[in-house]
Amino acid sequence: PDPPPCELQPMNLNLPTEPGPSPLQSMLKDNANTSSQVSQPASSPLHQALEVYERQFMLHLCRGRALADGADLRLSSCRTCVSEQAVMARALRAAVSNLSDHFNGATRTRSEFTATFQEKTAAHSTLLQKFESHLSTLQSITLHPSLVSVARASGRVMETLLDTVPVDRERAWATQCSTSHQRLLTLFGELDTAFSQLGTQASREEEARQDLVAEEEIKQLWADIEGTAQQIRDRQAQKLERLTADHGEVVKLIMSAISQGSAQAAFSPLEDMSKASADILPSMESDDAVLQQLMQKVADSKTRAMKRMKRRLREVSVSQSSIQRVLSNLTVLREALAQQCDNMTHLEHISELPASYRSFLSELRRRRAYGAAVTSTSTAMMDRLATLRADEVKNRERFLRGAGRHLMPPFFEILAPTLATPPPLFTPQMPGMIELDTLPDVGLSGYSSVVPGTSSDAQMEGNASAQGGGVSTASSLTTESQPPQQATEKENKPETIVETSATDNMDQATTDQLIVSADENSGNDLIVEPSDHAGAAADAERKTLEYENAVLRQALESMGGKTPRAYIEEARAQQSSNASPKASATTGYEASELAALRKQLEEAKEESRAANEALVASKKLTDKISHSSFAVGDVGLFMPTGRGQGGRTYLAFHTNCPHRYLSTDSVKGAPDFVLGRIVYQEELVAGEVGSDANPYGLHVGTKFWVLTVEQLNLSKNP
Repeated sequence: PDPPPCELQPMNLNLPTEPGPSPLQSMLKDNANTSSQVSQPASSPLHQALEVYERQFMLHLCRGRALADGADLRLSSCRTCVSEQAVMARALRAAVSNLSDHFNGATRTRSEFTATFQEKTAAHSTLLQKFESHLSTLQSITLHPSLVSVARASGRVMETLLDTVPVDRERAWATQCSTSHQRLLTLFGELDTAFSQLGTQASREEEARQDLVAEEEIKQLWADIEGTAQQIRDRQAQKLERLTADHGEVVKLIMSAISQGSAQAAFSPLEDMSKASADILPSMESDDAVLQQLMQKVADSKTRAMKRMKRRLREVSVSQSSIQRVLSNLTVLREALAQQCDNMTHLEHISELPASYRSFLSELRRRRAYGAAVTSTSTAMMDRLATLRADEVKNRERFLRGAGRHLMPPFFEILAPTLATPPPLFTPQMPGMIELDTLPDVGLSGYSSVVPGTSSDAQMEGNASAQGGGVSTASSLTTESQPPQQATEKENKPETIVETSATDNMDQATTDQLIVSADENSGNDLIVEPSDHAGAAADAERKTLEYENAVLRQALESMGGKTPRAYIEEARAQQSSNASPKASATTGYEASELAALRKQLEEAKEESRAANEALVASKKLTDKISHSSFAVGDVGLFMPTGRGQGGRTYLAFHTNCPHRYLSTDSVKGAPDFVLGRIVYQEELVAGEVGSDANPYGLHVGTKFWVLTVEQLNLSKNP
């Protein structure tokens, strides 16, 4: 229900119809007690006529006092009512502002979600529409023969990429995703409809205009009260003062006339005063009527304001509820979109499977290259260790056959018991490369460089089958290799054969002893010949380069690059296409291309000339000392200061440009000042005090600049 109408009090004033008690009675009684003689009796007709005048003025005074008091009450009631309306207007403004903030926040949330939703649903729609084409693409891609063989060995038939996909299950999943996709689009349409029902910009502007009109009406009422009503109240007070003064004058005239016995003389001035004050009371009544109308206007305004306040607050409440409901729906839709993205991941696997298959082949090649590199490197290492041991055996035998023959037994038994024993065997346990046995050999198609004049496919397949891995040529990304190990110096080959490899060393680890003794007269002949490990080292280096090449090529393909074979094929295709047109067409094309190149050359010359002119102009630098800014090319004056670590520190003379320090490279000796042109400046941030990051003792985090200058010779004439 609507709020009850506002009624201000007092709306109607009760004016007195009878005058108040007369002061003449008490005054006459007092005079009678003090006076021995009275000129006329108190009840004479003249005295009664004078009392009629006094009664008339007393009645006017009582009515005027009632009107003046009513004006005060009416003014106070109007002020209170308008103040309440102002409070209501401010409360409504706060509610509308809160609604606006809530609506703006919901709009931002909706805009952000709309962008994300459209991006995701567009990608999902593309996936769903191209699902069958993706399956056809998978069917057209054949698996590598080695992968087909592995699948057959495990009892399965896989010849294309499509054979690796559970097609029926993926189709069912695609149908389910399509249904949920359509449901998402429907929910998004409902969300848009709900947002549109929150109100348009025009409706909100119209409501704001009406609120502003209501506030302006309240301001106008307050101006009327403080203007018209205040003036009426002041006039009523002034007229009441006049009525009070007239009544007092009447009482004074009557008492004077009675006391002097000249009552007849008092009628004339009383009549004049009665005529002079005849219009005071009517004017007060008319002003009171105006004040009453204003009071009714304020009451009606408050009634309308309360009705409008109720309606607007109801609208605000409904709008807040609608916004909250829409935001809740948006949250549900966002969660549904997230779930849909998770569901579409399975279909993304289908679309990305060709690229993933290519990466899979690259990964297999890289891993096989890694295994080959590790095996070759370990073999080379074992050969090198065997060579070192053989050299040590040779040196020990040389000692035992030489100076060692003359040593006494205590040297062998007490002082150095191991003097006649061979060096220990180094038998590390290398981890087995079992992974190489499980990884299919997919060859190195697209990895090996093609030699001009040969069949690329046949050569690649032949290299892959013969070498078990590709060999990178001079076009490889690896430009430097490890330095080759020096060949072991070969000396006189002994007739006695001992172990020459790491395998033989491990087989004879328990039985290997020096056969000769210090007594044998074998001379200086060596019984051990070091093995040549240069071939194993070269093979290890080659396999390592193949592995590095495989890693770099895999990274190149993962970044969207093409394999080297693709570049070679494109170059050959371009070469063949350029050679096919007729000679005349080629000549005309070359002529036009030559003219274009000449034009570009002229433009480059013009740009170079303009750059040179700009460079010459920039070199015409001023020699004025800069103090308010410092840039490359400015001249700075640097004065010594006591701050800093180590030697003397020079600070730039400046105005509001602190912390410009001179580089130590620009100072020679300890001059009193340095004047130079800035050629380089570096901006730094001070670190911990006392560290190299804060050489000038600044506060941590303070920015400072280190300037490198070219010192100016002051004696040089300009």
